[in-house]
Amino acid sequence: MNSPKPGAAVEEIRTSLWFIPAMSVLASLALAVVLTRVEVPRGSVVAGIVFSGGAEGARGMLQAVAGSVITVTSLTFSLTVVTLQLASSQFSPRLLRTFLRDRGNQVVLAVFMSTFAYSLTVLRTIRAGEADAPEFVPQVAVSVAFLLALASVAALVYFIDHITTEIRVDTMMQDVQIDTVDVIDRVHPIDGEDADSGPPPAACPPAHAVAVPARRSGFLTSVSCPPLVRLAAEHDLVFELDPRVGDAVVEGGPVAWCWPADAASTRRANPAALVENVNHAVTIGSERTMQQDVAFGLRQLTDIAVKALSPGVNDPTTAVHSLARLAVLLRRLAERPLGPLVGRDDEGRVRLVVRRVAFDSLLGGVCGEIRRYGAAEPTVMTALLRLLRDVGEGAADEGRRQAVRDQIGLVEAAARRATDEPADLE
Repeated sequence: MNSPKPGAAVEEIRTSLWFIPAMSVLASLALAVVLTRVEVPRGSVVAGIVFSGGAEGARGMLQAVAGSVITVTSLTFSLTVVTLQLASSQFSPRLLRTFLRDRGNQVVLAVFMSTFAYSLTVLRTIRAGEADAPEFVPQVAVSVAFLLALASVAALVYFIDHITTEIRVDTMMQDVQIDTVDVIDRVHPIDGEDADSGPPPAACPPAHAVAVPARRSGFLTSVSCPPLVRLAAEHDLVFELDPRVGDAVVEGGPVAWCWPADAASTRRANPAALVENVNHAVTIGSERTMQQDVAFGLRQLTDIAVKALSPGVNDPTTAVHSLARLAVLLRRLAERPLGPLVGRDDEGRVRLVVRRVAFDSLLGGVCGEIRRYGAAEPTVMTALLRLLRDVGEGAADEGRRQAVRDQIGLVEAAARRATDEPADLE
């Protein structure tokens, strides 16, 4: 079983609705326990500010706060689910992680849940005056519950405004663009020196290379290079990871290839331990993530454009806007080093090769689908040519410029086949 890595765990926490609300509930419970023990001296300045009613008044207020907040929380969940359904059906199911990782939604839910948990905790400490126990009203704690109720009202107003903004397609595309730019800057820095990039030893594994089987099926979401480099140096091996990050992996199929760095080496590794350690250094998840997968961001924006060009939607303007976002990302990629990631040991010997998606594949994946679905729409073809122009101007080498020229030729050919009116073709 592929155990979760720190980076993968952070990504899961970021895309979950439960983590921040759970932490805030625990904090609110601790706060309630502390504040119920705080006593306010009579005649002090604080005594004129805090709640001054009796046990019945405190109970009534806390019950009203808890009941109304849990109702509002149900409304919030309902609106969130409706938003997720709309984003999935109208734009792309791969946008759901973008909604789930939205910090605003997580904070609003945290405020509601904290207020509810805090109010119930304080409510159970209130006692009416009885023969064996005097009346007890934690004035400070009840006053804080009132402030939390006001905070919940403010959070509700913010949530309504926030969700109506987030549901706009331009906002969703902007969020995906920002996330993808962050991934590009981390995975493909402008100087190309983030993780020992360099020329790989060969275009493919040698004939005597041995496959390292995957322990589970799913998608390769991230690779931790330092453990693999240390493992290879320890056993005098070379590892090559192929499939690439974002590709599907089948249990029992190859997740990596390995071969001796020195053909004359007599050192032998324990196969079972080797397989376990290699699988521990990679993360295979049930779905693609933005952790190290640049192509996934391009995939989401391409899905939006393709969905907008479908006969049931007929929204070429959204496709044009998506192409504008894609142009920013592809231009950034055209300027960056995108070759294989090469890991070396302390002596400078190649120990690890991580294959990455080539620029022409990224460009073709974006342009191909949009070209085929939007060939008959002049505005989409014009936007696609504008994207290729901008990307070609920023291409770092002749190979990438040639890839852009190839796509321009395909766009022109598709437009000639699909466009009937000479004016539209022009």
